[in-house]
Amino acid sequence: MDLVIFLVYFAVFYSAGRSGLTDRECAWIGGIFQLTYMATSLGIGWILKRQNARAILIMGLLTCICSGIWSIAVRHYVPVFAGMACFGVAAAFFFNAFQTFMRGDAPPGGLARATGLYTLAWSGGSSLGVLLSGTLYNFGSTVLIVLTLGVGGLISFLLFRHQARPDSAPSADEMEETGPAGSAPVHGAYVGVAWLIIFTAMFVQRPIQTFYPALCAGAQIAPWLAGLPLFLHMFIQALAGAGMISLRFLMYRKTPLILIQGAAAGLLILIGLHPSIEYLAIGMSLLGIWAGFAYFSAVYYASNSGRRSRNIGINECLVGLGSFSGLILSEYFMKKSGNPATMYRVCASALGISIILQCAVAWVGTGRFRTIRSAPGADRT
Repeated sequence: MDLVIFLVYFAVFYSAGRSGLTDRECAWIGGIFQLTYMATSLGIGWILKRQNARAILIMGLLTCICSGIWSIAVRHYVPVFAGMACFGVAAAFFFNAFQTFMRGDAPPGGLARATGLYTLAWSGGSSLGVLLSGTLYNFGSTVLIVLTLGVGGLISFLLFRHQARPDSAPSADEMEETGPAGSAPVHGAYVGVAWLIIFTAMFVQRPIQTFYPALCAGAQIAPWLAGLPLFLHMFIQALAGAGMISLRFLMYRKTPLILIQGAAAGLLILIGLHPSIEYLAIGMSLLGIWAGFAYFSAVYYASNSGRRSRNIGINECLVGLGSFSGLILSEYFMKKSGNPATMYRVCASALGISIILQCAVAWVGTGRFRTIRSAPGADRT
């Protein structure tokens, strides 16, 4: 489904750049998608359960395809705005339901594998969506619409063909998963860390995915070339997310949070200093490693403790809030400075602040300060 999401997203914003829509209009088109996604996710997270996930998943699929086709076909600001609003609602139904369905279909102890494959699938689909949208854009909207219908039909076929795990059978949805020997213990405080990670990841990614295609169109850069850095980023994100299956021992530790995300903040600063297509391709590729780690961590932490569907609903709500916040703040500082590369510095600053907050939540939530006072050197990360 992320192939459809990013195929539509790239096509809409490249068209917006060609049509002469302003940065603010682009921000609101992207923002309404995030706002409706956010509001819908917050509500559906409270009602989703293993028994109703499949029906909601199918409804989300059908409405996503219809609203995505509408958004590609129209060109003017108001119809695109309306289409993207519906697209956000439909996407929220699909992805929240899918994650509940995914946990219910995974056997006990299979959450890390399911999360890694989920990150591989949606990130790989995103990268292909950007690549295909950029490559096929000049062939016209009819080709993109036919491709969207084809992908929707394939997803429908796979859903109806799949034999789901019986509701009575035990699954990863009811049990906490622990890592291999030597892993840090599972702690519910990391659900809060998950929410901070997902908010920040979307704050960083969405402005780049939104403004970069429009800027390239305005600069007469070919759509396939404009999509290349985004494709590389999402493709490597997919591989990194799948690689986390064998790196489960990194979970519930603070040191990886600091090192991996800190390196990403540094890369964003470098991209802001050298925003050419060459530096973007290299920098965005390396940022894919951070993104794969971030998305795996966010979904895994939220899915492994407490009320999982509610946790994921808040996760997905924060996807919308982080995206909207990143769009609005980036657009504000881009306009104020007169320099589009300012958005990379805004994203780097947000990531740096988030690292501090994540560590604070992890340290306080797990009782780190009490551990230090009672047993110096304990709970090493």
